[in-house]
Formats: sequence, C-alpha cells, structure tokens
Amino acid sequence: MSSTKRRPPRAVIERDFEEAIERLEKNRPTDPLLKRLAAEGRLAINFSTVAKEAKHSRTLIAHAKCQYQQQRAKVLELMHPGVVAAPRTASEVISRLREDVADLKGKLSAALSGQAAHFLARQRAEREAERWRKEAQRREKLLQKGDKLHLINQDGE
Repeated sequence: MSSTKRRPPRAVIERDFEEAIERLEKNRPTDPLLKRLAAEGRLAINFSTVAKEAKHSRTLIAHAKCQYQQQRAKVLELMHPGVVAAPRTASEVISRLREDVADLKGKLSAALSGQAAHFLARQRAEREAERWRKEAQRREKLLQKGDKLHLINQDGE
C-alpha cells in the first residue's frame, strides 16, 4: 500500500468548489478562519478563500491552465464583477454561444407570451368599450325621442 493520499473523483472536487463558492457568496463559510473574517466583514472571494473553504488545493483553480476552468471562471467573475473573461478554446466559445442562444430563446418566448396576453386583454377591452358605446348611443336616442328611461328609485318609492 502506498502512503500517498488519493485524490477524490473530479465530480466530487467540482461539487466541493461549487458549494464553497455558493457558501462564500451567501457569506456563510464553514472554515473557522473564514467565519471570523465574515463576522468582521472582511471576507473576500478569491482563489485562496474558495480553495480553503472547499478544502482543496488552490492550484486546482488558480492558474490559467488549471483543471477546473468553470469554477475558475466563476471565481474570476466574483472577484471582478461585470468583467467577462475571454474564452480560451473553441469549445468554450461554442458552449457560451449555446448558453446565450438558450437564454435568448427563453426571453423571446416570455416576451411573446406576455405580448399575446396584452393583445387579448386589449381586444377584450375594445369589445367592452364598443358595447358601452352602443348602449350610450341607444340611451341617447331614447332621450331624443322623448321616451323616458326607466330608472330605479333607490329610496324605495
């Protein structure tokens, strides 16, 4: 038996990093040092804090050619909000474009369904307005002819 420690499977490490990022975003770390920093309001999200919270090596996410590029991109985004990291490979470009297309399709369908609802509501309102307009014209004609409108006396007389 070897005395070296075996690394957990890739999916486990990815999940650990994802959960660590999520906890740090919510300002609820589990590491004692990071808890103290959070209580003092000095907790910053960076490669070191994410690695410490995930209990994995910082080198797994910190350098440009690391093994966990998705987690690295999330940490970079949290470190520099609003700045988007440029994709490094064609597959990254394609996956980002696919995500953008899926997002835009969702927004388009939501906009179209909202637009349809507004259109139907407008049609109903126009029909109702036309009905009231005809009723007002009918009553106007009755008044011009001298016919009395039958009004209900609210006093009960």
